[in-house]
Amino acid sequence: MRTITPIKVSRAMRDIAANLSLARRQQRITVDLLAERAGVSAPTVSKLLNEGQGSLETLLRVARILGVLDCVVQATDPLNTPIGRLRADDDTPQRVRH
Repeated sequence: MRTITPIKVSRAMRDIAANLSLARRQQRITVDLLAERAGVSAPTVSKLLNEGQGSLETLLRVARILGVLDCVVQATDPLNTPIGRLRADDDTPQRVRH
């Protein structure tokens, strides 16, 4: 049974791929060199940059080489969301002194 990718997810995949592709072009790095530095094959990088398809690890390896890995990590930090900040105290274990 094949699942259908939600429209917002498909759009995000395309946007992230376009952003990474633009970063690569701005830095004037060839796909082959990016692939070599990321430790993956050039077709794998091309598929990620052109179609937004690939593993999370590949995305993070490419993001690291392009200098945006910290931005990706920060963007997924729940403390950067209103709900995450609101519930931060609830999720943090309280110290108990005896």
